[in-house]
Amino acid sequence: MEPSDSALLEKVKRKIAAEANLVEMRKWSQKDFEFLSFFIEEKTGCRLSVSTLKRIWSNDYRRLPHISTLNALSTAAFDKNWQNLKSASITNRNAKKVRSFKVRSVGQKKSYRKIAIGLLLVIPIVLILIGAATVIQKGQPKRTEVTEVSFGHTKTLENQLPNTVVFQYDIEAIDADRFFLQQSWDRSRRVEIFKGNREQTDIYYIPGYFTAKLIADEEVIKEMPVHVTYENWFIAARQPMSNIVTFDKYLWLRKNYLGIDTETLGSKGIDVNRDFQLAYYHVKDFDVDGDNLTYKASFKMDPLENVDCPIINIHLQGAYGYYWIMIGNKGCGSELSQRVGDKSYDGRTQDLTKLTTNIYQWNEFEIRTTNKNVHILLNGSEVFSTSYKTSIDGIMEISYFFNGMGLIDNVELRDGQGEIKFSDEFQIYHEHVP
Repeated sequence: MEPSDSALLEKVKRKIAAEANLVEMRKWSQKDFEFLSFFIEEKTGCRLSVSTLKRIWSNDYRRLPHISTLNALSTAAFDKNWQNLKSASITNRNAKKVRSFKVRSVGQKKSYRKIAIGLLLVIPIVLILIGAATVIQKGQPKRTEVTEVSFGHTKTLENQLPNTVVFQYDIEAIDADRFFLQQSWDRSRRVEIFKGNREQTDIYYIPGYFTAKLIADEEVIKEMPVHVTYENWFIAARQPMSNIVTFDKYLWLRKNYLGIDTETLGSKGIDVNRDFQLAYYHVKDFDVDGDNLTYKASFKMDPLENVDCPIINIHLQGAYGYYWIMIGNKGCGSELSQRVGDKSYDGRTQDLTKLTTNIYQWNEFEIRTTNKNVHILLNGSEVFSTSYKTSIDGIMEISYFFNGMGLIDNVELRDGQGEIKFSDEFQIYHEHVP
């Protein structure tokens, strides 16, 4: 195996791991490699086995992986197949060699004494500038807002889905090789845009409070919220994550709780014997301050043979921040993580086992937040508490995500004064209190 191939593969691996938010490979668990496989499939449509990924990331190979594997990895990292990425890498190396040769050629026309004196003067200045730049960069986020760029949007519908959104932008003043518009966190929903054009349309198939991004090369230069509301609850499933399947109200379970059955999922092409996500959304401006609220719900999950650790993700999205609370079955605490405002917690490095329960029976969940001080209760007992500094602001979305068959009931959201702003006990026809 050529050293250049090995170096390029390492670069690809680092890029994929960074985009998947996986750090310190030596600490990766089986679940991390499963997520990595899922992440690559989501971006490329090609599924690499966990054993293959373990072998590649541990450098347990004497020759390069198969070209189809290399193509999947390079596409996930740089949106290019392996051969094109390799060619671009060689071109860049040759260009650097040419540039350095030209510098030396010009320098040879001058006396060595002048060069030496010039270097003595220039090097200290360069070192000072590099040091200053390093200090500045450490305090800067990866996202850069550019004031010369305009970015806006217009929804074509209110409280209906799917919803085509018209984005307006002006990127004429920005120098970059390529530009993209990404409608949300989902990279698969990224589309390329071009100078000379001022509009781009895109379709939102699910409701939510999204952050649309305007991207130059790989740098976010503008962001804005896009609030896609819906008049009622909305059910969707993903398999893989880039493929969204939605379910009309007449397909829901006709029970006194919100749910859907495996037969209905199967009728839309969702194989419950493979990894999938089931999601319930209710999206509108709830007129509730996210820093002062009480939020309750009941939930349970039904067993599936291939899901060892059933988990519910409870999501409250504010205008500036969010709650992301994971509750798992007994024994699954290491798989959990929490996010409240600017605070994050990882079940692999912190004990979150109190946030586990018998998830196959009905459980009651509650969040109580007063002035950014948060208390989480499970079946009447406090299981987690924290505080945060950055305001979450108004609640714009409540949603639930399951890695299997999940059900919810008795949803209630109160403001800081105790006034009920939203409530649903899911009567059989799914009438709800606004």
